[in-house]
Amino acid sequence: MDLFSSLERTTADFQTTNWSIVGGLRASDGQVRRQTAEWLAREYWPPVYASARRLTKTREEAAELTQAFFAEVVLGRGLLDLADEGKGRLRSLICTALRRFAVDQWRHNKARGAGRVVPLNGLEREDALLQDSSPEEEFDRRWALKVFERAIKLCERHYMSAGMADHWRLFEDRIIHPALRQCDAPPVADLAKRHGFDSVRRASAALQTVKRKLTVTIRQVVAETVTDLEQAEQERAYLMKWLGMSAPTGANDH
Repeated sequence: MDLFSSLERTTADFQTTNWSIVGGLRASDGQVRRQTAEWLAREYWPPVYASARRLTKTREEAAELTQAFFAEVVLGRGLLDLADEGKGRLRSLICTALRRFAVDQWRHNKARGAGRVVPLNGLEREDALLQDSSPEEEFDRRWALKVFERAIKLCERHYMSAGMADHWRLFEDRIIHPALRQCDAPPVADLAKRHGFDSVRRASAALQTVKRKLTVTIRQVVAETVTDLEQAEQERAYLMKWLGMSAPTGANDH
């Protein structure tokens, strides 16, 4: 797999931004500040790159814009030093800064007559992972997917350690795999037999149990990014919308 395919398809474990980690940017220890900034840059690379693909013509230009953004703005200008947990989402700060940086780059290249200008119009992409959306929407979608991946891993760990692997495998086959592969979900009756459930009713109940747990886990992961409970709930609802999921009623931790 080439570099760009790796960037576009990365499934690295994404830890959503914990404000205690962001606080490391203000540490008195220079090494701690540098390591924190580099860690956050690595974690936010995929959504920034996805957004950059909507601002550029080719993969190479998107990678160049992303690299320059992190080097010049995130690390060079200390963008994340401006992060304030009381002023909204960190991803909004990054996404807005990327848009402004792209405009600056476009103007700079145009002024000096550079052969390679970063275009600001949306073009058709051969990249199947990208949807017909704006840079901001693509950034948010990739962020949502990363949070979803994180929640899935935590939820899977919970069911495996609880001796309920059958519940998780059933949920994977019925919900997760069809969503990721964009295919029809197998009938619950078939999956019930495959995973050792003695009836469709019991299998359906297990699916709802796991869905409730996943919803709670998503809420917990989102809460890592904010301190206000109301804002955390808004973030969760926002994330669920992007994932195309509706939270089950009476969601609780099982």
